[in-house]
Amino acid sequence: MSDLPTPDALRTIARSASRLRTALRFEWPPATHHAVLRILLDERAPNLPQLVGIVGGASSGKSTLFNNLLEGHEVSRVTVRGHITLGPILACHERNRSGVEQLLAEGALLPGFEPIRAELDDRLTGEPERLAVVYHSVDPLADVLLLDLPDFTSESARTEGDITLALLPWLDRLLMVVDHERWFDRQSFTTLRAESVRFGQQRWVLFNRTREGELSDDDRRRLRQQSERLDATGATILEFRRGRGFRRFPPGTLDEPVEFLARSGPRRQPQLLDHVARCANDLLNQNQQRRAARDKLQDALRAVVDRTLPSRAECMAALMTAEERRQLEVLWRALRVDQTRVWLAGGTRRLYGLLRQVPLLGTVLPRAKAQEAAPPPQADRVTIGTSYVHAMHRRQSVEVGRVAAASVFWDEIRRWTGLAPPQLETSTEQADRAELESALRAFDAAVSRWNAKVESECHGLGPHLRGAAGLGALGLLIVLFAAPGPVTALTLVAAKGAVGAALGQLVAASGAGAVFGKHLHRFVTAAQEKLIGSPEFNAVQDSADAVRAVIETRARRLADTAVSHAAALVLPGADPLHSALDHLRAAANMEPT
Repeated sequence: MSDLPTPDALRTIARSASRLRTALRFEWPPATHHAVLRILLDERAPNLPQLVGIVGGASSGKSTLFNNLLEGHEVSRVTVRGHITLGPILACHERNRSGVEQLLAEGALLPGFEPIRAELDDRLTGEPERLAVVYHSVDPLADVLLLDLPDFTSESARTEGDITLALLPWLDRLLMVVDHERWFDRQSFTTLRAESVRFGQQRWVLFNRTREGELSDDDRRRLRQQSERLDATGATILEFRRGRGFRRFPPGTLDEPVEFLARSGPRRQPQLLDHVARCANDLLNQNQQRRAARDKLQDALRAVVDRTLPSRAECMAALMTAEERRQLEVLWRALRVDQTRVWLAGGTRRLYGLLRQVPLLGTVLPRAKAQEAAPPPQADRVTIGTSYVHAMHRRQSVEVGRVAAASVFWDEIRRWTGLAPPQLETSTEQADRAELESALRAFDAAVSRWNAKVESECHGLGPHLRGAAGLGALGLLIVLFAAPGPVTALTLVAAKGAVGAALGQLVAASGAGAVFGKHLHRFVTAAQEKLIGSPEFNAVQDSADAVRAVIETRARRLADTAVSHAAALVLPGADPLHSALDHLRAAANMEPT
């Protein structure tokens, strides 16, 4: 990348770093964020003095070098104890004071740290969230902003080391101080070189002698090799001196490093842009994978709702009162349903299974599974229905949560972020409760009108039918047989045929007596001619559908909520941040994967 992409895109990304890491849980390292900020600073202040960082391990001599470059002022505290520097310390020449102070005040230079004014010889240790700033008059460093940084190589100083690694993109050049114990540590060199090359930094290495004795030619040769592995511009060997604490270097010791700092620095914008673009490409590819997994989760949750949604007939059965269930129990016993195995095997197992779910009936049908207790004898339709719908809502909530937690989407999120799907809220809105109560009252009224219609149309049928079965129970069977399965576009002709065929086969298979069967046949004929398709019949089914619709609405809201939890971790394609990241990727000629 040679040309700066739209600055607005970079500013959008800079403003959204926290959102990427905390809200969306993407890997957007602090160093990448600082690289964006450094690019924007170069656009605003192209003549800014080059930033030079002094880096190295604990007790390697970083602060001693820092103080010597500042003509021996004890700006940074030097002790025999390691990890003494806890935060960044910035040294700026007096002639650059006004410009640097303005950039610091505006948060354009090294943002995220509170700048605090310090004096030369304050023997500072720095603080993790503050930037100590001192001003000096060392002319060889007039075009340098010099930073003393914490140790970044030790596990015992990981927090301080993170500060140094995050600030690397700001640094145009590095002075790397290596103590005697780490002279030939290849890993330290390899890691630093990889980080430094990524950001286009030049390096000068200073080997600090902390042991007495002559340095052999073999050791000097090996140090040159280490300098080459680092791809350093040059190297300086700091001679051993007795004593502890701060020490001044002999005159001329730092002539070469100072000359190195006085040269014009490289233009690092291409490397910084390339690094940010690669991170943007990785993030967008990961986001695409998340979006695909979210879509699969959405399809799976829709299937959960469809699978757990009760049929119209199941709703009707669940809304029966204790008295209605008692009537059905009497009817089934009168028809001797336990003798109808052939008929059941012939295609009506679904209805049989449905009626097995009605608590009282489940106790008399063969091989019935244990069911929940029947509603109290005095419980009204609204109480029964409310309890049923709430129970369905809780079961669907568990199933939706289970499917979401086991999804590929949340499996990946847990693996990379440790985040689990939020618990689904099972409380319902006031509008839902009012709608449910209205639907239940409508169903209760529709059943009352339907029973009255059945009584009216079947008046005069023999006492065998009225006494043994009860017209109310037969009326319930009509609506159950008319729609035994999931809600479909059931035509009037199909409904009449379903009721006639089902009841006729039931009577034939049950072995009911001839007189009883004769009256039942007359009842079926009346049901087909006068009851099926009547306004009262339709009202029962419509009101049952209304109850079912409340269950469906709540279930789909659960699914939508679960999807929204996942969607909150996916960056929308229309989001300005997505556009900014994609702009950067395109400018780098990177293809999405």
